[in-house]
Amino acid sequence: MAAKKKARKKAARKKTARKKVTARAKSAMQRLEKDLPPNLRQYSQRVRKGLGQLERQIDRAEARTRRRFTRLLRDASHQLGRIEAEGERRWKKLTRQARGDAVKLLHRLEKEVQPKSRAKRKKTARKKAAARA
Repeated sequence: MAAKKKARKKAARKKTARKKVTARAKSAMQRLEKDLPPNLRQYSQRVRKGLGQLERQIDRAEARTRRRFTRLLRDASHQLGRIEAEGERRWKKLTRQARGDAVKLLHRLEKEVQPKSRAKRKKTARKKAAARA
């Protein structure tokens, strides 16, 4: 008996759920029908008006997008200019250091290549001999 009672309650719940869904669908259809104009001419006027508004919205959005991209491009260009200026300063500093290093190296090479005086040759020979022994 209890099982039959449960089954009846379950069936009743399903029935009321179906009724709610059907009622919602009917009310949605009624709203849609109320919203639609009674003839094609009014409908086409309404659609044209909506399309005009949509076109204006798109134009505004495109203008905003163009301005935003232009601003981004300008910012990127400025940043590139700053990077180039910084790079130029660093390059000059590097080349200055490289030139200084090259000058130092050339001076060392000149000293090594220069003919040594007899006294210096004897001293270096003595040092080498002492190092070998």
